[in-house]
Amino acid sequence: MQIKLTFCLIAFLSAVSSLAAQAQVETPKAERPVWPPPGSTLTMNFKSTGSLGSGTREVTVQWLGEVDWDGKRVMGLQVGAPGNYSYIDAQRRVLATVRDGKPNLTFHPYEAEFDWPLFVGKSWRSEQQVTYHDRNQTLEEKLVYTVEAFEEITVPAGTFKTFRIRCVTPEERDIVWYEPKLGMQIKARLGALHGAPLRRRDPPDGSDLIRHQEVKLP
Repeated sequence: MQIKLTFCLIAFLSAVSSLAAQAQVETPKAERPVWPPPGSTLTMNFKSTGSLGSGTREVTVQWLGEVDWDGKRVMGLQVGAPGNYSYIDAQRRVLATVRDGKPNLTFHPYEAEFDWPLFVGKSWRSEQQVTYHDRNQTLEEKLVYTVEAFEEITVPAGTFKTFRIRCVTPEERDIVWYEPKLGMQIKARLGALHGAPLRRRDPPDGSDLIRHQEVKLP
């Protein structure tokens, strides 16, 4: 009887160990940023409502690859028409944005929208100074990011497996869905709390990926 119980216990522990190992293998993790080749594009459908106006508009973002900005080599993105750019570092941390060829926002030292590796349950803080050049004002910002889930979502461009990342500030609760293999944000939803103004400019309530085109390297 004791030998039978011992065999049952060994079998049970083996099964638990196997399931744990399988769960560990299947747990999604993004070890580092992925960059679409320069020239690749994504087109988002932005939706806005409320006192700042309502409607939809399409914006195409193009990856420029490494560019010079503020004496540094950084990653550049053209957002919409020429003259509108975002600059991010090698870890996908936001450094600055430019609108109509003029500085719009500058982050000191950066806004850590990502912290690698990414996995469900991970949380991190981003504390920075943000300079709003249009009103010559610099403010302190404190944000908390949390990877809430790895889930499949469907948008007009198709179905994607994404990390759902929530950003919390005293005024906002924002969510983005990031596709780690493409290195693209697929969807976003932004929301102010209790009628508080959104912390920056006049952002949309949300966006969905309509289409994307990745340049094939030779």
